[in-house]
Amino acid sequence: MSESANVETENNVKMAAEVFDEYGDAIRAIIKFNVKSETEIDDIFQEFFLSIVRRPIPQSVQDIRGYLYKAVTNDIIDISRRTKSDRNRINKYAECHKYSVIEDDPENIVIQAEEIKQMFQLIENSLPKREAEVVVKRYGRNLSTTDTARRMFVNKRTVSRYLSVAIKKARQIIHKDGDELL
Repeated sequence: MSESANVETENNVKMAAEVFDEYGDAIRAIIKFNVKSETEIDDIFQEFFLSIVRRPIPQSVQDIRGYLYKAVTNDIIDISRRTKSDRNRINKYAECHKYSVIEDDPENIVIQAEEIKQMFQLIENSLPKREAEVVVKRYGRNLSTTDTARRMFVNKRTVSRYLSVAIKKARQIIHKDGDELL
């Protein structure tokens, strides 16, 4: 970087620091009004400082507060668009590569896994052995009907029949006992 560029950057940093000393609370309030997440508020606040360093407030601006309001709002919109675009790109990548993008937090994932495990235990305890085995293999282990039949040494029609009967019985049990089982 050349000497003149360094001097210009130093001057821009000083001007931005002066703006933030005088209007920092107002800038933070504008951000807080438009963004709900505390961590995002801090990130946007810091990013806006850099934005002012990169593009200083023009000398011709008379209403600095109004200029800052518009600039902060525009930066928030830009950041949210970039975030949305990044999220869409990640989801498309995941779809193309068959990755699962989990939007739940880890606690919910563990709870869901435990509930699914309990559901399959209930099925195993409530249905005859072969019917329960078919349901667990087909839906619990995500096997195809063909793979389930192959592992149980029966034909696909038998697996389909077991599934049909098992699902009917499970519905009857749930209907009879209501939410007490779940």
